[in-house]
Amino acid sequence: MGKFIKFTLSVLIFFATIFAAQAAPVVKITGLEFDNSDNLVIIKSVGKIFPKTMQTPEDNDKNIRTPENVITKCFLDNPDRVFVDISNAVLAGNQRTYTLKNSSIDTVKISQFSTNPHTVRIVFEYNKKFDPKEFAIYANDRQIIIRYGKTLVSSERFKTFYNNMTSGERNADIFEAATYSSETKEKIINVANTTEAEFKAVKSEERDTQLKALFYLNSINPLQSGFMIKGSGLVSLKSSFVLENPTRVVYDIENANVAQDLRNKSFTFPASNSLVQGASVTQREILRVGQNTPSTARIVIQGNNAKDYRLVLSPDLQGLFIAKRTQVLNSKLTETTSSVVSYEAKDAGENLNVVNIKFTNPVALSAFEENSKFYLDLQNVVDLNEEAIKKLHSNPDYTGITAQKIATEKTRVIFHLKDSTAINAQISPDAKEVRIYFKKRVKNDLKPVVVQPKKEEPKETPRPSEIKQMYSVVIDPGHGGSDVGATRDNIYEKDITLEVSKLLEGYLKKQGVYTHMTRDRDKTVELSERSDFSNSIEPDVFISVHVNSTVKEDVIGLETHWYHPHSLDFAREVHSKMASSRNLSKWETLDRGLFQSKFYVINHTNAPAILVEIGFISNPNERRELMKEKRREEIAKSLADGIMEYLKSRK
Repeated sequence: MGKFIKFTLSVLIFFATIFAAQAAPVVKITGLEFDNSDNLVIIKSVGKIFPKTMQTPEDNDKNIRTPENVITKCFLDNPDRVFVDISNAVLAGNQRTYTLKNSSIDTVKISQFSTNPHTVRIVFEYNKKFDPKEFAIYANDRQIIIRYGKTLVSSERFKTFYNNMTSGERNADIFEAATYSSETKEKIINVANTTEAEFKAVKSEERDTQLKALFYLNSINPLQSGFMIKGSGLVSLKSSFVLENPTRVVYDIENANVAQDLRNKSFTFPASNSLVQGASVTQREILRVGQNTPSTARIVIQGNNAKDYRLVLSPDLQGLFIAKRTQVLNSKLTETTSSVVSYEAKDAGENLNVVNIKFTNPVALSAFEENSKFYLDLQNVVDLNEEAIKKLHSNPDYTGITAQKIATEKTRVIFHLKDSTAINAQISPDAKEVRIYFKKRVKNDLKPVVVQPKKEEPKETPRPSEIKQMYSVVIDPGHGGSDVGATRDNIYEKDITLEVSKLLEGYLKKQGVYTHMTRDRDKTVELSERSDFSNSIEPDVFISVHVNSTVKEDVIGLETHWYHPHSLDFAREVHSKMASSRNLSKWETLDRGLFQSKFYVINHTNAPAILVEIGFISNPNERRELMKEKRREEIAKSLADGIMEYLKSRK
């Protein structure tokens, strides 16, 4: 009897193991999302995916249930179609039919093809524009994406390749919205029977499909001189900006999705070596790609020479070449050459002007600002049409336009800018026309909230200000939000700068000074927004608070940076208070001195502006001290004393 029981238990355990193996994880598919570049279908799903991609369904015709989500595809005719099966998947809701307009795909149908095993089938009915060779499936543990074309359908939407406008400045004008909606209509079919033979529209309704991705970034290829970033759809840059400590150049691509296997990966640039120069180390330049927000891809170049790199947009608008500017200048990026057909400058609205440049063939280009000039480098333009450029009229936002040959097949167009000019540069989908918008920035259009001094109890009433009139100060806590700044041992620069800035704000309020914070909590603020905020207020002074960092742990000390000559006296006064002999002795640190530095916020701010480095987070002792409340209070008090001395000296 005992043997029988053991045998029975063994059999039950055996079958339980078999059934457990067959009980595959089920993925719930909630629907389809179409990229309006007419390239991609994003399969929306819930649950982890265990992909196992197959080219044909024959291998799946075995009575073996596998834990993977086997993805199969098969082409059929009469009518021409291709179906994709996803095993161990359940469709949420009824089957659906999607009707596409102006596409190589006519309809897409999704249904629960079978329930034993669970298989979801997606059927694509296509027309003569469809190329079967372009049909590909990408899958990882989080997402399945189907690509069915490389080229974009005819579109009038221009794509941004350079932008320093804030979101408010862009949204205020008609020329290029920040988000897109599709002309595609989605028909929801409510049919009880979900077999493929019963795809019939019993009841349907149409609604606009809101699309989240216009570009799917799926490859990063190292070249001899840099990297080529490629994808499907068309690139449209949201913004570009520079971050410091460490130095990073950031490019954001709007309405873009990064392949999961590329997210947060680092790549070292070719011929980028670490160099020891005196007491400092020049770091190797690194490229990183990530998904900054659900609809924004971020490209980061990090290293001491990061600002020396250029980003070139390919003529098909599907690739980005990144290399040092000298290497870009010496590289032939496309076999197709182009010429300028015409230039045209005109008003495009209040405080808005546009320059249109048309070309004979698609162009590869890059753009950057430097020394109050905007540079447009056309990488494959052989004829710059000097006669046409002479006819351009003078514009309120730039004093003139010049063009010059910088290589055999390369042309540079230079716009000589006036102060307070925002730029948004766009290119047509066929890359044969460029539009550059210049927007005159108007003071006070940000409408900042003025922080009034708080009313205190009589016993805590602050003494009257020693200054006869009210002054205002903009305080800029460095970094914030997704930009954590320098970091060591899970300690972030952004947190230290915010705490010190709040303490500084408190000390200044007690002196009767109006204070304005570029951020009062942990949030992301672009560099341009910080300087725009200050310029809209027109404060007496601007101070940006930062924590320093280096690769050498033994480096310590205090620094103050200024750029414009009218900021030098302000820098001297504040630095003398912060780096006084008493503080240096008490804090056991060093005076590293004053530096004329072209940091963005102190370069683009009109008021006397400085950037203070209150210590090194990379030094263990200084990092430990910066985490102490007493040290932060003492730093904030010294900064406040320096600001007050400077304001009094101006009387």
